[in-house]
Amino acid sequence: MRRTFFGFLIAISLCVTPILLPAQETGKRFITDMTGRRVVITGPVKRVVSTFKPASLCVLSLGFAHTLVGVDNSSRKDPLQQAVWPDIQHLAGVGTKSMGINLETLVSLEPDLVIFYSQNDGLSATEKLTAMGIPCIVILPESFDSILEAMALIAHAMGGSQRISFVRDQMEAVLSLVDNRLADLPVSREKTGYFASTLGLLRTATGNMLQDEIFSRARIRNVSSHLTGYFQDISPEQLVEWNPDIMVLSQHMKKNQVRLLDLAPLQGITAISQTGSFAALPAWPHGISLPPWQCSPRYGWPKKPTRNDSPT
Repeated sequence: MRRTFFGFLIAISLCVTPILLPAQETGKRFITDMTGRRVVITGPVKRVVSTFKPASLCVLSLGFAHTLVGVDNSSRKDPLQQAVWPDIQHLAGVGTKSMGINLETLVSLEPDLVIFYSQNDGLSATEKLTAMGIPCIVILPESFDSILEAMALIAHAMGGSQRISFVRDQMEAVLSLVDNRLADLPVSREKTGYFASTLGLLRTATGNMLQDEIFSRARIRNVSSHLTGYFQDISPEQLVEWNPDIMVLSQHMKKNQVRLLDLAPLQGITAISQTGSFAALPAWPHGISLPPWQCSPRYGWPKKPTRNDSPT
């Protein structure tokens, strides 16, 4: 996400209007992406395709919006990205991370660079495109540090950007604000939290993901931090055993998943039984909601959503 967002990229993107920056390097460049793949870029990058929201936000934040010729379908419909760069809604959609990328559409856009994710079909798609002579880089924005690493990688691939230091300063400013706001919070008042992904109430973030770091920064102990990998499925019994104080749901979760909150076995969970311990907020890039610290001061939480105002 974001918000870095991955979540914080959202906050950064909203701070300023994207500045159009020309590429600075036009010669052959050798780049190692975040999965260790060696990538060769032989000329200027004027046509870019982003295959998931974090990549799109990176491109916007770096001032290279004008190079985008295609993006994931979710980015085209994202109100935040439309506000930052209205033309994004008119770009070609190339699919989604969850449902897969349409390689035929992507290739037809004749990109100079494609920015991919590592999950699902990401790595296999990059190999197919690389064999066709289309440079692809893979980014892994799953921590605050790796977000900056991803942006530096994209900037290098694009030929350089003057905005890396600005983005870094903005992220550090937001993190400092969070730290200062929670500095006096005693350990005894720290909450436990659970994040439910867009894919379902019982699919949660692991300790390897940005959501876990955001919880930690907000002085919330993620009940699923011991899990590893990408989003993991859990059972209702496991959620009951964890008994989180707070639950954060993706805004884009389907209504049939939100209705699982009404299951009788879950009614003893603190976050469900106590009004004000539930948050369903505007989603970040990874499907993550707004940072817990943005809900309200000192662990004040939004009301539990009803079926009428729950996500769609």
